[in-house]
Amino acid sequence: MRKLCRIIFSRYTISALVIMLELTLIAFLGIRAYEYSIYALVLISIVDLVVIITLINRNANPEYKVSWLVVVMLLPPFGAVLYALFYSRRLSKSEVEKMDMIREDLTRDTAEETREVIYALEEMDSLAAGKARTVIADDPLACIFTGTKSRFYSLGEDMFEDMLRDISEAEKYVFLEYFIIDEGKMWERLHTALLGKVKEGVEVRVLYDDIGSMKTLPQSFVRTLNSEGIECCRFGKVTPRISSVHNNRDHRKITVIDGRIAYTGGINIADEYINKIERFGHWKDGGVRLFGRAADGFLSLFVSLWDFSCTGKTDIDAYRCKDKFTSDGGFYLTFGTGPMPVYKRPVGKRTLLDIINQSERYVYITTPYLIIDYELTESLVAAARRGIDVRIITPGKADKRLVKVMTKSSYPYLIEAGVSIFEYTPGFIHEKTVVSDDKYALIGTINLDYRSLVHHFEDAVLIFGSETVLKVKEEYLKTVSVSERCAMGRAKLTFKESIIRDLIRIFAPLL
Repeated sequence: MRKLCRIIFSRYTISALVIMLELTLIAFLGIRAYEYSIYALVLISIVDLVVIITLINRNANPEYKVSWLVVVMLLPPFGAVLYALFYSRRLSKSEVEKMDMIREDLTRDTAEETREVIYALEEMDSLAAGKARTVIADDPLACIFTGTKSRFYSLGEDMFEDMLRDISEAEKYVFLEYFIIDEGKMWERLHTALLGKVKEGVEVRVLYDDIGSMKTLPQSFVRTLNSEGIECCRFGKVTPRISSVHNNRDHRKITVIDGRIAYTGGINIADEYINKIERFGHWKDGGVRLFGRAADGFLSLFVSLWDFSCTGKTDIDAYRCKDKFTSDGGFYLTFGTGPMPVYKRPVGKRTLLDIINQSERYVYITTPYLIIDYELTESLVAAARRGIDVRIITPGKADKRLVKVMTKSSYPYLIEAGVSIFEYTPGFIHEKTVVSDDKYALIGTINLDYRSLVHHFEDAVLIFGSETVLKVKEEYLKTVSVSERCAMGRAKLTFKESIIRDLIRIFAPLL
């Protein structure tokens, strides 16, 4: 009840109402224009035609373009307005310059190390080196490291305990970036630990997504933390205006400690992620702890969005750890992905496609959502048909009913091609992992849905040649053993679900 009242009387509700009023005004003006002027009708038709031609000629996912074409043609003139507002975020000139400067500063001292590690990887495995080169070409902040040890977690509670221990031992700084922060038991313990470090003179920064945490945090959260000595900032501050800014969220989950340790994965700061409360049965999540040079990659990712969202400029060299670290023999490729024009290509999707298309024996995927486009679908189908063991684990219990229908609607075509799909029987699985051929493990925040692959800022680490890859595989097979395999008959939708699927599917790329 407290959270419900907070939402009803918050600036988020006010912002939503103002945006609805703005859209209503646009609709009213459009209708009146149709009634009173043939010239307005001609003008609107010309605008729609220009938008349609622009869409057809854009270098973008065909399904994404088709969905927008339907919107523009069925809803004149509102479709063209929605396209102009929400197709992609248009950074201002000052924002573009700011992002370019941030990236330039963050990559100035890492290019040489990246080249040396790529050359070393080339001698071991040219295909793996090719994967790394592709990601680095697409993401200016992507780096590849050796000198790192890692640990994979298949439960959020285990990862959180280790994270608290590492925070308690921090000497210089603790940086946190999360999509959701909730004021529950998990945040209470973390908050206490952070306040303790502040008293010791350790620098603490917290960056969270404003929309992601709108149901869970009070409006005074930033002010409260700053008064306590914790630097706090919101990404994508909600404002009462129609804007494509609201379409691109910071979905990353990153903790960096002293430039020596980094955590990432699916785990947000909320009690369900560590099973302190039950929402959809047992909540299974995953993540990874990196100790060594690869932590620097996540430091760069954190600083990039911190400096973009907040005032001031971070001298990243002052936060990099210069220690020499021992290695577990693995190569660690850290990278981010996000919306255009910040990223020229969908880095996360391209990395997934490379792993699937170049697999030789198996590809095992864990995802809470399975709403994928034609290209990813056909890659999975092609892999299965050429004899690759393709398995996908999705939740047994859904957190969103409509998303579950869309996920289930993907099953029949994949199963028919030989893809094995399992639903996690104990509850909701929120892991975002891919493991392939005992060689590669991808761990991060990337979901298999349009919003994650197209709109959101995400992060991940691609691991090659480490024992952690086998640990991810081992945990995956354990999860399969407590999951139910979906046969073709079980995968079929009911009549009602089919209607919902058909209505939603054409707009899925826009959701």
